Amino acid sequence: MLGGSPSQQGGMSNSMNRRRVTLEDVARRAGVSKVTVSNILNNRPTAVPISEATRQRVLAIVQELGYYPNAVARALVRKRTDTIAVVLQFPAIFRGWSGFTNELMHGVSDKAIELGYDILMLTRAQSSVEAEAQTLMDGRVDGALLLRDYDDPLTDLLTERGFPHVLFFTRSHRDDVYWVDCDNVAGARMAVEHLIRLGHRRIAHLAGSPSACSARDRLQGYRQTMAAHGLPVRDEWIVPAHHGGADLTPLADLLHRPDRPTALFAWSDEVAIRALSLCNELGIKVPDDFAIVGYDSTPICEHTNPPLTSVRQPIYQMAADALEMLVKLIRNERVEPRTRLYTPALDIRASCGASGEAKR
Repeated sequence: MLGGSPSQQGGMSNSMNRRRVTLEDVARRAGVSKVTVSNILNNRPTAVPISEATRQRVLAIVQELGYYPNAVARALVRKRTDTIAVVLQFPAIFRGWSGFTNELMHGVSDKAIELGYDILMLTRAQSSVEAEAQTLMDGRVDGALLLRDYDDPLTDLLTERGFPHVLFFTRSHRDDVYWVDCDNVAGARMAVEHLIRLGHRRIAHLAGSPSACSARDRLQGYRQTMAAHGLPVRDEWIVPAHHGGADLTPLADLLHRPDRPTALFAWSDEVAIRALSLCNELGIKVPDDFAIVGYDSTPICEHTNPPLTSVRQPIYQMAADALEMLVKLIRNERVEPRTRLYTPALDIRASCGASGEAKR
């Protein structure tokens, strides 16, 4: 039975409301040990069974006092936070939230919910790779998913220090790193082959950053396919467009030439849609005057005018699988295979037209 007058008990509650209620407060009010309270809250089996009356009394006091566990303290005891970091090349990418980023986070979030993990998006720029590594390893997260440039030094630091991480939508030359990626060379080949089958011979490319693994591989696939068909690639036909807000003036200049390309393969849907808008501004009809193929085949491709033909990589599945791999690493479970390379597919829509008539 709780001692003290109602006014004294009320004074105790008011005093506790002015500070955070602790496990010790609950134990003192219930007349049991802190270990007993912890065992009840965590539904932990004990050598000596806890009576139902004690359990109910503790739970009632927890509710009365408004006690909630200190997550940091629990993490220190358990040596696990059940939280995973998502780290992109630049924190600002989260702000842009493209169709690709949306699908990526959808896959990560669904799998995290399924496996009982929280997600922390790292949105603060760090002064150095060392600072990034220290932030990831400061105890807030159990592991990280990284979408970084090819052979980014952060991977080396985390690998050397034994911190669980998985690369996704990128790769590493190291054979001791876990990664999930798409066969981007094959995807680019599908796109260019499709345009060639439609009769195009002068095909330009909107290229991503040369340091990005995916953009580099897509450029390689474009060059290889053109060469395999004996088709020239002029330097000016490869137009840098590292992101959706890139300056497309070089492409506009190219489209004004009498010997301009008749088709375009863009390294991402985001820049392909920019190219579609540019064509509309210049009075160039797609697909009658110019054909465009993008990459990622996100849902927005169905809603452009005309709908955008695009290479589809299974973004959602790749992201979900990468998170599942990471959780296995965190739990010290076996992960086989260490790397996964997914096969892309071509989703044909109206931005290329259906005619096989040769373009001169």
